[in-house]
Amino acid sequence: LTAADEYSHRYTKGETVKLWVNKVGPYNNPQETYVYYSLPFCSTKPVDELEHRWDALGEVLEGNDLISSGFDFQFLEPVADHTRICRMQLTEDDTAKLQYAVRNHYWYQFYLD
Repeated sequence: LTAADEYSHRYTKGETVKLWVNKVGPYNNPQETYVYYSLPFCSTKPVDELEHRWDALGEVLEGNDLISSGFDFQFLEPVADHTRICRMQLTEDDTAKLQYAVRNHYWYQFYLD
């Protein structure tokens, strides 16, 4: 009998790898963070329907909120160039949020698992 977890798992070719999103924030102030989807990023379904993952109390205390992006990849499989992942119409408010984030050098955090 064997078992594997996220620390000991080894992927095989073609196995699904999930893209998790975490948080965003201004580069010059890493303590100021926001949920990734506080900015109008593409999502495969409404954000409140996406899977959340909290592994331990420490992650919660650090402000981590891993949310499945809904975008899955296959391990060691190529992704076609220029693959469309979504199409969205930005409102004036959405545009202003993205412009603010760019002007303030926001960073973002992803995890592949």
